[in-house]
Amino acid sequence: MFSNYFKTAFRSFRKNKVITIINILGLSVGISAALIIYLIVQYDFSFDKFEPGRERIYRIVSEGPGWHNSGVPAPLHEAVQREIPGVEKMAALFQFNDWNIKVTIPRGNDKTPPVFKKQDNITFADGDYFSLFPHQWLAGNAGTSLKEPFQVVLSENRAKTYFPGIPVTDIVGRTVIFSDTIRTTVSGIVKDLDAHTDFDNQVFIALSTIPGSGLKPYYNWTDWGSTNSNTQALVRLVPGQSPQKIERQIRTMVDKYNKAASITEQTKFYLQPLDDIHFNALYDGVASKSTLFDLTLLAVFLLLLGAINFINLSTAQAAQRAKEIGIRKTLGSSKLQLVIQFLQETFLLTLATTGLSVLITPLLLKAFAGFIPKGLAFNGIWQPHVLIFLAILIITVSFLAGLYPALVLTKFRPVLVLKNQHTSLAGNTRGAWLRKTLTVSQFVIAQVFVIGTLMVNRQIHYSLEKDMGFRKNAIVNFYVPFDFFKPDNKKFVLQQQLRAIPGIEAVSLGNQSPAFGGRMSTQIKFNDGKKEVKIAPDTRSGDTGFISLYHLRLLAGRNVLPTDSATELLINETLARRLGFQHPQAALGQFIGFSGHSLPVVGVMADFNLTSVRTAINPLIFYSEPKFGYVMHVALQPNPGSWNTTIAKMQTAWKTVYPDLDFDYTFLDKSIESFYKEDRDLSKLLSWSTGITIFISCLGLLGLVIFTANQRTKEIGIRKVLGATVTQIIALLSKDFVKLVTLAFLIAVPVAWWAIHQWLQNFAYHATAEWWIFAIGGVLMLLMALLILCIRAGRAALANPVESLRTE
Repeated sequence: MFSNYFKTAFRSFRKNKVITIINILGLSVGISAALIIYLIVQYDFSFDKFEPGRERIYRIVSEGPGWHNSGVPAPLHEAVQREIPGVEKMAALFQFNDWNIKVTIPRGNDKTPPVFKKQDNITFADGDYFSLFPHQWLAGNAGTSLKEPFQVVLSENRAKTYFPGIPVTDIVGRTVIFSDTIRTTVSGIVKDLDAHTDFDNQVFIALSTIPGSGLKPYYNWTDWGSTNSNTQALVRLVPGQSPQKIERQIRTMVDKYNKAASITEQTKFYLQPLDDIHFNALYDGVASKSTLFDLTLLAVFLLLLGAINFINLSTAQAAQRAKEIGIRKTLGSSKLQLVIQFLQETFLLTLATTGLSVLITPLLLKAFAGFIPKGLAFNGIWQPHVLIFLAILIITVSFLAGLYPALVLTKFRPVLVLKNQHTSLAGNTRGAWLRKTLTVSQFVIAQVFVIGTLMVNRQIHYSLEKDMGFRKNAIVNFYVPFDFFKPDNKKFVLQQQLRAIPGIEAVSLGNQSPAFGGRMSTQIKFNDGKKEVKIAPDTRSGDTGFISLYHLRLLAGRNVLPTDSATELLINETLARRLGFQHPQAALGQFIGFSGHSLPVVGVMADFNLTSVRTAINPLIFYSEPKFGYVMHVALQPNPGSWNTTIAKMQTAWKTVYPDLDFDYTFLDKSIESFYKEDRDLSKLLSWSTGITIFISCLGLLGLVIFTANQRTKEIGIRKVLGATVTQIIALLSKDFVKLVTLAFLIAVPVAWWAIHQWLQNFAYHATAEWWIFAIGGVLMLLMALLILCIRAGRAALANPVESLRTE
């Protein structure tokens, strides 16, 4: 019986080649997208699943008005370990603070030691870290390997890099020097993790090295007022312990240490579950559940479009298979057998489509390039979980796409069918209305994608072209070495050499540029005569040239005086308002508590964006402290033709001062563009998705036009004989479809407006959704539909009527 079903299916496919190709193309794109999206979603949800007691592991995070931080004040971890009884294990992670970590491996015997530059994933930790994140030990153990200061544990990969060809057991006891300042001894080696984790550290220096080496000021070891994302604390709670109770205990503990009053009263601390770390963008999460949900929704839409095509074309062809069904019923076939036959046809089509989908998946990877994590490889298509997903997908699509056509086709009554009195689904019946509804649904989805793509591109253009309140063109930034133990004047020597280069307008030394990808904040206090206000504003510092180099406007007062340490403050107008001053002039001369000193406000700056337009402008202070500057800000002449020559001279100057270090620089406007990488990736994805949805929708429309033209061949021939023109026949065949596309546009407009409105809520500053965006979307889809209609309907209209009427 089943072999007969296969034969019938293949004959049907061969007889209706065009319709079969349309169905395969529509479904294959949807299945390919679903496969890629499944791999992305499965990868992101596989992070940190290997930790024992993972449901009890949390990261302590901090937040305040308008800000969130994945880090905590440095002394918090010791206080929690000492005073919170509900914590089973406590692991502090202090990332090595250096922009260009250099690792030196001494060889002895006066041999030149190998040097490894730009090393990353280096952290200070203690043995309890390995209780929370177990590793396989190749040498040493968690109990002793990080117990003493200046011990270091290496991953297997890093050990092979630093000590090639040496057995791991012989590496223990060797010396590793970090940035020429921290001399450590290898005490253990752990195997590289096979599991996916957000804590992919490769080098672990004993945490006790910080207080034992004079690094305490560098890491704000006793400062409750400084919060840094490089200073993290993780805990595993006692079984049955409530995280809310621990949060209350931490707040009570912090209040006790807040009597010295540098930490703001508005700073709160929370326990972030381990499962949330990978996804929460507020605390530096690298993935987004909302993005994954959107991707999943996209896969559903694309599969739905392919299924709609199949349902539309299958029901439209019902009349052609009516006699087959009538004869089968007459010969004794039951309704269940017929349903199984048609579901099997759908299954075979879906199976062939899935094979094609796997082949074209590499072509669609470009569409999802911005959303594919770096660690995700697509060479594992034949993994068991992928095969299971494809099997479930084939069965689901076959059932959803084939069930309704199967039920419709098996309802024909054999007596009426064999007398040619059956109800044709091509007419104005319930089946025809279903096809119209599905066609409208297809074009609604397509037009929403078109309008969404136009709006996302408009917002990106707005973000990049918006006046951020400072100069961002022809600005070069680069880091200069900063040694906490051995401060020197080399950076000032370099600054003077740069100023002598003709192609450079100005040079300033300070910390970060006006806008960068992170956040730098501190705590300040201000007494307005009634109460003491504590705020955590953003900070920028530099020499006096910083303000003029970036064209920052002063609304009142003057620039700070050139000093090595902060003696005066500039504030922005947002901070002035937060302190209660309605006019900038009123803030001048007021004193603010900053870094243990009371400093006067000598100027008020106009607001400027400190990061992307997603974030509202925060309060800001600026002070002069170039001796702690680590970023060189260089304003080039506005002529781009001279930039290569100027940068080459800058590199020469760099090499004269820092001959052993590479010269790495960035253009500020390019750094700002990186703020919107997520939006650019979304734009690319939407553009591809729009093209795919238009392609699938137009395939479905083409199939229906082909079917309609075939059904009305004789009618067209008679009309031509009676004098109808080609234009009239095209209009006749196209009229109903144009109405459907127009109706789809009317439905798509409010849906697209709502989706755009929701998306724009992610931006503090955004473009407006103008009417022409919706109009362009509607006109574009109408033109695409008309093109297809005219091509196929025109072919029918130009056919020789003699051929169509010959059988009459």
